[in-house]
Amino acid sequence: MIIANLNPGYRVIFFHFLRKIFVFPALITPKLRNSLVPRSNSRNFFGSVRWEKRQNFARRYRKQPNIPRIHQSKFMVGQRFFFLGLIFLALFFQPNPAGAENAGFVSLKQSGYEIFHAPENPEPGQALVVALHLQDKKLGLVECRPLKMSFIKREFSLEPIAKGWRGVAAVPLGTKAGSYQLSVRLQGKDELFLTINVLARDYGEQRLTVPDEMVTPMRPENLQKIKQDRKKLRIAYASSGDSLLFTDVVRPPLSSTITSPFGLRRLFNGKPKAPHGGIDYKAAVGVPIVAAAKGRVVLAEELYYSGNLVIIDHGLDIFTLYMHLNKISCRPGDVVQPGQIVGTAGSSGRVTGPHLHWGVKVAGVFVDPLRFVDDSKHMLELPWEAENGKSKF
Repeated sequence: MIIANLNPGYRVIFFHFLRKIFVFPALITPKLRNSLVPRSNSRNFFGSVRWEKRQNFARRYRKQPNIPRIHQSKFMVGQRFFFLGLIFLALFFQPNPAGAENAGFVSLKQSGYEIFHAPENPEPGQALVVALHLQDKKLGLVECRPLKMSFIKREFSLEPIAKGWRGVAAVPLGTKAGSYQLSVRLQGKDELFLTINVLARDYGEQRLTVPDEMVTPMRPENLQKIKQDRKKLRIAYASSGDSLLFTDVVRPPLSSTITSPFGLRRLFNGKPKAPHGGIDYKAAVGVPIVAAAKGRVVLAEELYYSGNLVIIDHGLDIFTLYMHLNKISCRPGDVVQPGQIVGTAGSSGRVTGPHLHWGVKVAGVFVDPLRFVDDSKHMLELPWEAENGKSKF
């Protein structure tokens, strides 16, 4: 259990140390031990003599000098002290003090609450999982229920969970690096404040060539279609449930090659358009596309730019999008399970070829779907239980 809770980097050092101490001596036979000789004028960073096989030494110097045999004990003592020192350094210079980070969360105590958030320093296009733990037993969960969470001029939802609340905020693409204030409005006039440091991230640029009518539509029927599509999208995104619907981590709908990553600044026919709000998977026409997590279908029809589109609500204003489908296999109102087929890949809408565009949207903010797969683990975690060794993951 202790090994499982170690930082991955520490685990590598720990197991490497065990291999050197217990496995390596068992493999050294008398014949091999007698074949090791010191390399002339060769020492490693720590000043220890480097050893090599006798035949390699003879090959370099064209002779076989009278080199004294070494003993396993002398050879291994240096190895033991070296790796013991590495473990000491790894444990001594820990990046976070004990209790400051639990299951990937960073915590702060304020006004009878302990506020957790993960990751510590998000980047543009990344979700921010927030959890509140009520520590003042004199206060009831109902009396001090949070109303909304505000971050970078947007509001995000919170839901009650065991001994607290949880929610998901997001950093919009294009947000400049710096410190931003996250506030949680409680019943009455009380508020909780948390400073979040946002790091810089440049996702790069992509240039695409498509028909001009897909870049700057001029036909009246297309303009009318786009106007209707925007209204349908507003209605769909306003219909999210008050609680998280999935109980397992989010999984990508495909495992094929990613042909276009998230966040790219896009130029269609040389004209700048909105950044890429998802990732594109290579997929031939007809490949089955599955739901990434449990949710409720809120839109399933053809739109002008997105082509055949399925939008699934997962609660707390979290949506996944499946674009450019060839066929739609679900209807609005359907409750889909993770891994359930919602359609097949295609090349409908504004595309350069068949593929799947998979997106994740949190309260109107597109976030990196692959990072959200990792963040979804934090959404299902109770950080105050992870402190006591009750972590689910």
